[in-house]
Amino acid sequence: METQIRNRLVKRIQRIPTEKLKELDEFISKLEAKTGKKEKNLSFAGSWSDMDDDLFGEFTENLIEKRQRNRRRENG
Repeated sequence: METQIRNRLVKRIQRIPTEKLKELDEFISKLEAKTGKKEKNLSFAGSWSDMDDDLFGEFTENLIEKRQRNRRRENG
């Protein structure tokens, strides 16, 4: 099924007018960027599963406040 979809896409791309290729390339780049971010974020899944509950609670305590304070420092 995947091979059929890829082949169909290649055929469709070959029919796209030259002046639209840049637009298509930009769209594909955006799709790739979104996919890359998702995979990068998912690579952290379960990384805290072996963390002690008390340590995890301490780590996440006041997390929103800490993030806001750090943003203020970055924005100067």
